Amino acid sequence: MAVIRPLDAPDEPGHLQAIMQVRKQHILPEMHLQPAVNTAREVIWPPRDPETVAYIRKVRQELPVNDHYLVIPYKSVQPPLYYVIAGLVAHVAPPEPKTVLYIGRLVSVLFGAATVYFCWLAIRELVPDAPVLAVAAAGVTALLPQFCFTNAHAANDSAVNLAATAGFYIWVRALADPEFDGRLFGAGAMLGFAILSKLTAIVLIPGLVLVILFRMFQARPSVLGLANWLKRGLGMIAGATLGVVLVCGWWFVRNLVTYGEPSGTKAELHVVAGNFIKADFSKPQTAGDLAHYTLENLWGRFGWNDITLPHGIYHFCNTAALVLVSLSVLAAIGVFALWVTRRRPSNVVTWQAASIFLAIGAGLLAGFIQYNAKVAYQPQARYFFLLLVPGALLLTGGLHWLAAKRALRLATVGLLLIAFGLLNALALVAVKQAGPAPGGVRHKPRRRPVALS
Repeated sequence: MAVIRPLDAPDEPGHLQAIMQVRKQHILPEMHLQPAVNTAREVIWPPRDPETVAYIRKVRQELPVNDHYLVIPYKSVQPPLYYVIAGLVAHVAPPEPKTVLYIGRLVSVLFGAATVYFCWLAIRELVPDAPVLAVAAAGVTALLPQFCFTNAHAANDSAVNLAATAGFYIWVRALADPEFDGRLFGAGAMLGFAILSKLTAIVLIPGLVLVILFRMFQARPSVLGLANWLKRGLGMIAGATLGVVLVCGWWFVRNLVTYGEPSGTKAELHVVAGNFIKADFSKPQTAGDLAHYTLENLWGRFGWNDITLPHGIYHFCNTAALVLVSLSVLAAIGVFALWVTRRRPSNVVTWQAASIFLAIGAGLLAGFIQYNAKVAYQPQARYFFLLLVPGALLLTGGLHWLAAKRALRLATVGLLLIAFGLLNALALVAVKQAGPAPGGVRHKPRRRPVALS
């Protein structure tokens, strides 16, 4: 948070204006655009705060982007949970834009720390006999440079990642303990909080559906009786649905009244789609480029996606990750083989959680590809941070399985965390040294066009 220059992060000017609407205008963030005469639209309501606009125009001279859209509060159409929390916390200080910006960043930092905690908690619940694995996965998450950068600037990503990770903990615990969250109201409420943080969380819906189905079939109709089994299942469906609706349903109703459509983001998507390049998958190299730059972004591309690590670092990280993921896949195959031969009892919850993660991952990947093709080219891995828990497990599970003795596990996990710590330190140096040179030019040249996220 300290080394990132003001507004030198994707969409931070838009996020700041949404927070300022809560802090200074005491309203839920909102934005209306006049009908487009050309590709650029102008805000007509609510009036933009002159002090915030002046601050953005002053600071943008030192940024790698200096376009007119930076002063448009295009993020004010996003779900409001993060902005409301940051705006309320900002009441401890005067409504000065730079001060509010850093308060918004501090809220993101705290959300990020809580995300790491729930990552640890979810894995402890998922694999209760592997405490070292939980520490390893949480440590990798905490030290991943891109995760740190995402949670060190003002943005709603921190809120949705926290809600999703905490939701996974609630879901896994509900599957492991039938007495916990009997009606699945809490499971539904966590999905509601995620959607109220960012609309990308709708990809979590198939996960909740699977949680309901798995819980329903924990008891067989032949044991309970069909009528009692149906009653129990309908109670879970009703409880989970009520949890979602009570938390975020009002937001969609409000959007229908305010914007005439439930998402509220139609205007923002129109602006983005009309002004930025898209991924042309008819060209053979497009898919490869998208995967390449998204992988780079997973380890760390900072600023407005223009501050990079040395190329060799990305190559080393990709190679190391391939090895670690391969070990995890081999470990999963081995555990499955032992279960098939009945040499080891199966942890049903683990396989259920894997099914949930796969369903969410498939939906997230499909949405990512569609967004890049239809709206804007965005090779940004932070969209996949909803799946921090399974991602961390993929990087650490195989290593934990291979090191069979506790001492060896502690040593290998320690080395892995030291490596991530060094990567994090290198990223801090890169961000720190990328400030503007005389004349407002980056010390590092941009390697890709900057676009809205």
